[in-house]
Amino acid sequence: MFNEGDYVHYFLKNYLQFPDSEFDLFVDVGLSHNAPHSKQVLASNSKSFVIGVEPNPENCQSIRGLNLGDRFCLIEAGASNFSEVTTLNMMSPDPGTSSFLPVTEVLLNRGYRISGKVAVPCVRLDSILDLVPWNNVNKGMFSMKSDTQGYELKVLGGLGAYIEKITKLKIECTCWGQYENASTLEEIRTILSPYFDFTKEEHENAWFTKK
Repeated sequence: MFNEGDYVHYFLKNYLQFPDSEFDLFVDVGLSHNAPHSKQVLASNSKSFVIGVEPNPENCQSIRGLNLGDRFCLIEAGASNFSEVTTLNMMSPDPGTSSFLPVTEVLLNRGYRISGKVAVPCVRLDSILDLVPWNNVNKGMFSMKSDTQGYELKVLGGLGAYIEKITKLKIECTCWGQYENASTLEEIRTILSPYFDFTKEEHENAWFTKK
């Protein structure tokens, strides 16, 4: 039986070494195969520490090959509002379009295909964030990006009380009908409205800042 605590602690014990001095925390959910947001944060801020959460094992292998350094930790799992082993639809030719949600004809008609299905663990983000040394985190707050091909409501549901520690959030807000039951901007704004001001929407993403 899948035990979320054991799984998270395994990664933290073996891979996660937080800085001893003050750092800026960034949580990157859904890195695709080349972790562009993580690379940008690490390159632009020498005091940053990035926790990346990515479920696709092939993407994880590619990310490990990037050698992003000791200010980056990759959690090889999905982020959700429950802890459970879940089936991921692995997509080709772009592995960044892989999703836990069923794929629709909209995406398949664009030349994409399901190249495989793999069982991966999902964890709640608060189970990871519980282990952060918050006394060393700048102002005890963090920034976050989520791009999970329609799974955003599940991701937000797993934050628990840590949703109030986020200062800036970039989140995917539409999938253009490519996945069944994907999160919508209206649903996301409803959940976030007690904590965030909606800043802007551009293409498939929305930006929020802490109230």
